[in-house]
Amino acid sequence: MSGFNSAKQAKARDLKHRVLTCLHKLSDRDTHPAAASELESIAKSLSADALPPFLSSISATDSSDKSPVRRHCVKLISVLADHHKNSLSPYLSKLLSAVVRRLRDPDSAVRSACVAASLSLSSNLTSPPFTSIAKPFLESLFTEQDQNAQTGAALCLAATIEGSRSPDAASLRRLLPRLEKLAKCDGFKAKAALLALIGSVAEVKGMLSSGGKNVVRNLITCLMEFLSSEDWAARKAAAEALMKIAAVEKATLSEYKASCLKTFEGKRFDKVKAARETMNQMIEAWKQIPDLTEEVSLLPESEESSKGTPFANGSSASTARKRSPLGSNGNKTGPATAMFRKLDRKKPAGLNISDNSPLNGLGERKQLERRDIKRALFSENNEKPKLNLFNKFGSRIVPCGDDSVVVSNEIEDVYKNQRESDELSLIRKQLLQIENQQSSLLDLLQRFIGSSQNGMHSLEARVHGLELALDEISFDIAVSTGRMSQNSPSRAVCCKLPGTEFLSSKLWRKGAARPSASRLPASGASEGFPVGNSRFLLQGGRGVIVNPLAKISSGSMGYSDVSSSGVGNNIRF
Repeated sequence: MSGFNSAKQAKARDLKHRVLTCLHKLSDRDTHPAAASELESIAKSLSADALPPFLSSISATDSSDKSPVRRHCVKLISVLADHHKNSLSPYLSKLLSAVVRRLRDPDSAVRSACVAASLSLSSNLTSPPFTSIAKPFLESLFTEQDQNAQTGAALCLAATIEGSRSPDAASLRRLLPRLEKLAKCDGFKAKAALLALIGSVAEVKGMLSSGGKNVVRNLITCLMEFLSSEDWAARKAAAEALMKIAAVEKATLSEYKASCLKTFEGKRFDKVKAARETMNQMIEAWKQIPDLTEEVSLLPESEESSKGTPFANGSSASTARKRSPLGSNGNKTGPATAMFRKLDRKKPAGLNISDNSPLNGLGERKQLERRDIKRALFSENNEKPKLNLFNKFGSRIVPCGDDSVVVSNEIEDVYKNQRESDELSLIRKQLLQIENQQSSLLDLLQRFIGSSQNGMHSLEARVHGLELALDEISFDIAVSTGRMSQNSPSRAVCCKLPGTEFLSSKLWRKGAARPSASRLPASGASEGFPVGNSRFLLQGGRGVIVNPLAKISSGSMGYSDVSSSGVGNNIRF
């Protein structure tokens, strides 16, 4: 017996030596792949007796070891859970403590390995209850102050819920208000991981539907607050949680659909791409939730007839049929007839059934009732265009169970036509606005063209004045050089020419001493003077202005001076 124990101890020592050697090789980059594959093969081939020493070896790592060693030791827990399953149940607490100890690790790869290990343990170990696996992570979630530990605990608990085959819905329902309160606490830093946990809790089947409307309303309100968070990871996690709720609880979210979608539309253009894509997926998931009108139209016909028929006030159709011939027979009187007549006087005012009609006219009266009810519905819809068509009780008041679908469809058609007319009026208003803008642009263009024409006319007048001024200057130069007589009777006449009033007075400061070209009358002797290249014809044919600097022809060495009387004097030099 002692020999057997010694052999067993030697085998355990040999296993520990192999494991420690492989763990030492994990620290080296060159030997890491070989050591990792060897450790995984050892973990897969372990016997039940070799599990305790192996677990002790991989659980002995601490923060002094390198990150690859810590990460691979946690990964080996997943390998053990995948291959040994319920054989690890006696060592569950030891495995969970090894995982929880690594939640504080600063390396995110180690924390990801912890999440994978918790998922493997919850999905493969079915004999322990769900609370025994989730309890260590819950304690760490509510007691830890380190952000890495909070993030790791929340993600590990979410993985435990997702991996469990039968999570305890009652305990999770009691846990949900505590998680919502923790999410609103400023001391809790791992908001995104906690929102992911809330989404996993809400995804459990029957958790929200059996909790009542208050549970659903509080959860949706809490998640919608985080859609406006400054942390994009929190916004993304809240959108994912709302998307999970929409996928699981479609039947109970119809009353929240309209208000939530209105809020979601303002959040779909997130500046972070990952959050923006998740927001769009969430909106599409919420659009798949049925509306209140669809729920009303899908009600069973038996429920519709029992709640919406005119005979729901204690009387039945058979009673009305039996009562009709009794009321129409005037020969037979008795206590039964009097009693039925009293009941007929107390019948509801909305019923159009008369007791003095025969039995064969009952079908015609029903048709009239249906037409009156439809007409009342349509007239009320026309008078109140904003009628709440999503009211369940209003939709169930129908003449009979067979026509409920027809009436609801006609109401939906009227609502659809009203919406289309509103859209057409909006398009008409937009077209009118565009037409007004185009007309204002056309008026602005016409004003610009008019101002441009005025500017061109002003420029033309100024150029004409400059030409006259140049003629005067040339005349002054000719006089100063002695090429033209200063005793000309036509003096200072250029200023009187039309269109030269704006010229500066500096040009005419010697007006009393210098002659100028004269203005000839339209019917004067200007026709007898030939106008050559040295003369300029004024506008309107009223006379000519002679350029004294023009070249003199070879036959004559003089210039013709135009006097004020229209007679040209030949000037010789």
